[in-house]
Amino acid sequence: MIRSLKQRQPGHPLRRIVWWHLCHMLCVVWFAFSYRFRFFGQHHIPRSGPVLFVSNHQSMLDPIIVGIGSSHRQFYALARATLWKNKILGWLMDSLNAIPVDQHNPDASTMKRCIEVLKQDHALLVFPEGARTYSGQTEAFEPGTMLIIKRAKPTIVPVALDGAYNAWPRTRRLPRPFGRIACIYGEPIESETLLAMKPKAALRHLQNSVENLRLELAGSTQN
Repeated sequence: MIRSLKQRQPGHPLRRIVWWHLCHMLCVVWFAFSYRFRFFGQHHIPRSGPVLFVSNHQSMLDPIIVGIGSSHRQFYALARATLWKNKILGWLMDSLNAIPVDQHNPDASTMKRCIEVLKQDHALLVFPEGARTYSGQTEAFEPGTMLIIKRAKPTIVPVALDGAYNAWPRTRRLPRPFGRIACIYGEPIESETLLAMKPKAALRHLQNSVENLRLELAGSTQN
């Protein structure tokens, strides 16, 4: 049991891993009750080695959604640096492996940190659209993701979310209390497969993989 827990965040103290697990369980209860949450394809997530989750970005709930289904690979994720202005929220973000990023003026240190955690065999979640969608559709992916893949050479797991946009569109200050949300983890893609392509073609391949998964999910949140 202890060994299995430690594999979720290699090299991290057990108390940090257990804290993530506790937060995970609370979110499971919340989402099961409020959003009738379902997830698929969890078996596609590698148990060890560097993993890069590449997901569409529909709402502020997205990191929680991805984390519920991938509890055996506790990940790092980027978050707005302004969230650290609140000391309590900043502590919470640190405890859950958030990496601060200035969305208006990103610097090289953020990219360096992303590459560093992957080289330490951790998992990392990125939203290559760069910001939450205004329409619910998957927007164009930004090129920074390919730099991470080139430098760290992780296994890439495409992830798609559906229903989160309706639950909390970026035009609302607070999420709706009820809805239907689903998440799917696609088949892993080896970094060498993407690096063999031209960068723009590789990004299109990633975006198409995520969008196809999203369309696959669309029916499950409507039925």
